Amino acid sequence: MKRLLISLFLYSLLFGEIPNSDFDSWNVLQNDNIWIGNFEDDFPWCKAKIILPFSIEYILPVIEDVNNYHEMLHSVIFSTKDKNNIAHIRIDYPFPFTDREYIVKFERLIDNKDVVYAFATNPSLNKTTDPNYIRLVNAKGEWRLSPIKENVTEVSYLWNGELRGDFPDWALSKAWVKHGNEVLDNLADKLKENNEK
Repeated sequence: MKRLLISLFLYSLLFGEIPNSDFDSWNVLQNDNIWIGNFEDDFPWCKAKIILPFSIEYILPVIEDVNNYHEMLHSVIFSTKDKNNIAHIRIDYPFPFTDREYIVKFERLIDNKDVVYAFATNPSLNKTTDPNYIRLVNAKGEWRLSPIKENVTEVSYLWNGELRGDFPDWALSKAWVKHGNEVLDNLADKLKENNEK
């Protein structure tokens, strides 16, 4: 019990600003096979979700395999995670925009029947930066796997949509929709590919 309380306390410190799973005031950007919405608070929060014909146990190892995100997610050009669950991820942006990067700590949590793989940065992870990349110093979000029935799972991906730097405000919603579609489409493709092996 003590360990659970400590975990919940640490989670609230690291991930407390994230809209909770019951939040329903999203501005719907796409209502299709992949649902995408956003919400403006201190930061622009974005969420994408899809229902996939796989169990949580089948999906979770793929989501936790951060070292291979650069092979699964088309726009990720570099991804590595160390033994302390600190991950460094770099994302390719189309010309003329500068590529982005973020360094976050991942944490797996259980929330009722959901499995959550949450991530957040902190000031200690942003002490040094590479001038060739725009560092997303407020990166934070979560993967959430919610069981629907046997071998059917709702996968939601929630992230801080702040892009910083030279990215124009008028193009943000288009970028959020592109990102949400890519992440969940690429995940679905990877799961199907694994299933066919």
